Amino acid sequence: MEKLLKELNNNIKLSNQLSYQILMSNIISNLDIDKKDKEILLLLLQARDRNYIRINNNEQCYQNIINYLNLIRPLELPLCDLLRIGGNGDGGYVMYNGGGI
Repeated sequence: MEKLLKELNNNIKLSNQLSYQILMSNIISNLDIDKKDKEILLLLLQARDRNYIRINNNEQCYQNIINYLNLIRPLELPLCDLLRIGGNGDGGYVMYNGGGI
């Protein structure tokens, strides 16, 4: 019985991973962003051992990493337009207090 439960649990995990991959693939495919950015995001969905680090000196691989980092880079906003919201000791939130971005 225990073996069957473990197998069922593994199958559920696999099903959840596949559902997530399909959902994220559909979201990325329908985004209104540059095709190259979509390709980078889709490549990041590939199943792989996330604990394994592989050094790849390939120029294209390097460029893909740079493109991805540029894609997720935070906005550069003037510090004077940022406002801390929250009480003392709660960590607060930093919010944009300027006009349109």
